[in-house]
Amino acid sequence: MLGAKGVVLLVLASAVSLTANSWAGSGTPPGQSGSSTLQLVRTFAPEEFRQSALDRLSGIPTRGNPFRMASDSQGRVLVTDPEHSVVHIFDVRQGKRWQFKGDSDHWLSRPAYIALDADDNIYLTDQNLPYVVVFRPNGQFLRTIGFALMSMPTGIWVDSPSRTVYVADWGQNQVWSFDLEGGLIRVFGGPRQLQRPGDIAVHGDTLIVLDSVNRRFDLFDLHGNSRGIWPFGADRMPLTFTFDGGGHLVYVDLYSGGLIAADPQGTVLASLEPVRGYGQLRPEGISFTCVAAGAGGDILALRPTFNIETVRLAAGAAGSAP
Repeated sequence: MLGAKGVVLLVLASAVSLTANSWAGSGTPPGQSGSSTLQLVRTFAPEEFRQSALDRLSGIPTRGNPFRMASDSQGRVLVTDPEHSVVHIFDVRQGKRWQFKGDSDHWLSRPAYIALDADDNIYLTDQNLPYVVVFRPNGQFLRTIGFALMSMPTGIWVDSPSRTVYVADWGQNQVWSFDLEGGLIRVFGGPRQLQRPGDIAVHGDTLIVLDSVNRRFDLFDLHGNSRGIWPFGADRMPLTFTFDGGGHLVYVDLYSGGLIAADPQGTVLASLEPVRGYGQLRPEGISFTCVAAGAGGDILALRPTFNIETVRLAAGAAGSAP
């Protein structure tokens, strides 16, 4: 379960009729002139990772309930688990796994969205905390960001080139930007523009915000100026998204239960599950809980079973696009 705050992020609203813009302004990415397919490259099952002795004695369930994830430069995949108040860490290179719950003065409550900076420091929003908590790669508390400013932070992104942290505020319908030390830079959006913003990501010089209630992605430059919108229509409901190395947007879709890849004009290029329409949710639930950028431009996709899958968008497989 996502908890009351997480569930509200999945609110379904009526469709809007708006003009779509590309998120990068560069047209269709090269190499996608024909049909495409999302290829499964590798699966990492939880059983492949050795659990630490401390975790075996902790009483915390091994599988848990995955929510969001991120990967770092050390070959680790970090998965938030709000139900069990932990972050699961899977070390792909060494085949080990463990958990962290914060430190003695800064325990995690319901860790939700996660981002990493260039030094692999961990930035977390928590469904029960009105600020961002930052930890070192080893789980040691570092700082908080946005204390006494934000209402209900959700999606978070660290833009390493500009050393800026962007945080969506579900409660105030805004996006905040801070420097890496937590100094406020600006706030933008507002209820006339955003309605319950969730996941966010930076692609090039564009910030993309998932605006579920308005059924669209809102586009901003890195200073908070609007660059337009991209409606995703009545037959899609993205839950979380990222970009691959070729600039394609890949998202988890609530209706189809799987992954969908799209170009900057919103054209569906490929999916890993049959694409369903409104009200046709898979009876067994979603097949994936989240996606994140992986190594070499690939995509990491996480299943509810904690299987971590490496996925790649490939062109030229006739008949593979939905």
